This record gives sequence, C-alpha cells and structure tokens, in this order.
Amino acid sequence: MEKPVFIENIKAENGEYFNLQGHAVRMDRTIRRFFRHPFMQFSLQRLLPAPPHSGKSKLTVLYADDIISAEFSPFEKPSISSLAMVDAGQFDYIFKSQNREPLQQILNFAGTDEAIIVRNGFITNATTANLVFRDLSDALFTPLHYIHSGTKRELYVKSKVVTTYPIKHDQLESYRTVTLVNAMLDLEDDVTFPCSRIAPLVTMPPLEGS
Repeated sequence: MEKPVFIENIKAENGEYFNLQGHAVRMDRTIRRFFRHPFMQFSLQRLLPAPPHSGKSKLTVLYADDIISAEFSPFEKPSISSLAMVDAGQFDYIFKSQNREPLQQILNFAGTDEAIIVRNGFITNATTANLVFRDLSDALFTPLHYIHSGTKRELYVKSKVVTTYPIKHDQLESYRTVTLVNAMLDLEDDVTFPCSRIAPLVTMPPLEGS
C-alpha cells in the first residue's frame, strides 16, 4: 500500500523563511497521525534548501514519514474577480494531502475564480485559503468551522489579530469584505472581495471518489 503524501507551502522572501515553527508543528501533527512517530520540528530549517536571496518565492514541500522533495517556484498574488459559495457535503481537508482533486472539483463546479466551502450551513474555507471577514465595525473574524486550519489562520488566531466566530452562509449582510489568507498571503496583501458580491449558495453533487 502506498504511503499517503502531504504538502506544505512555505513562504520565502529576501533570503528568509516565514513561520517555520507553524509549518513544523503541522508536519509533526500529520506525521504522528499517519506514521506514528514524531517529526524533528527543530530540524526543519536544516532539512530545507537555502531560500533565494531576493524576491518572494513559494517552497513546496512534499512529505510522507520524511521529506520527499522541496522545490521553489515564483509566487504571483491571485486576483479574485468572482467568488461563490458551494455546499460540498461533509468534505474536509484537515490534513493537507497532496491530492487536491476534490478541491479542484469544488472550484470547477463553482465556475468562479475562487469558491467558499460551506458545510452544515457554516462557512469554512476557500479552496486555496482560509478566510477573514471584516464586519461593519471593522472587526476581523475567521470562521470557527473549517475544513483546514492553515498556518496563517492559526498564527492570526493565536496573536489575536482575528477572532473565531461561527459564520453562517446566510449571515453575510453582517460583513463588508472577505480576505483570503494562507502561508503566502497576509492580510496586508489585500486579496479581498466585497461580501455583497459573493454569489448565493449552490449545492454540488457528491464529490467523485467520496
């Protein structure tokens, strides 16, 4: 039986990695769950290639019970001009599998630049990011419910930049904007979309292979 393979995207900018501790903790959690042994968290930087001296890059790490590969690629900030909500049933992505086909199915069904995944009536994630909502008083909230809690979401919650809150798909009138955040995207990158323009919820058929 083939080992499951997982993916970790790490931000590198001007010769420096960002939030390696958060990535190492998640890798350790995944390896303990699937392979029953700890990951040497403090050795992560030693196991990675030296980051480029200038510019912003994405390091994609594939791993199972140990690191398989680590490759850099240029990073371009996404532009979101359309956003829809999709009910994808009980789908989750708690552990960040290399297989992103279910997420691509959701995005293809939405037919938009990005899709917000709804489960049991509650907003969770986008297909490529966690979400931060700005309410009418400019307070920041991230959905309490999630299919995957990314390293940036966890960092923002821990530092109290954002507050977790259960957000239902029919409560968007309480919020002005939604911003995508992930390992490569900070709030300051401003990949933001008006909540008033989010397309209404649609329900997709069961995911293939589910």
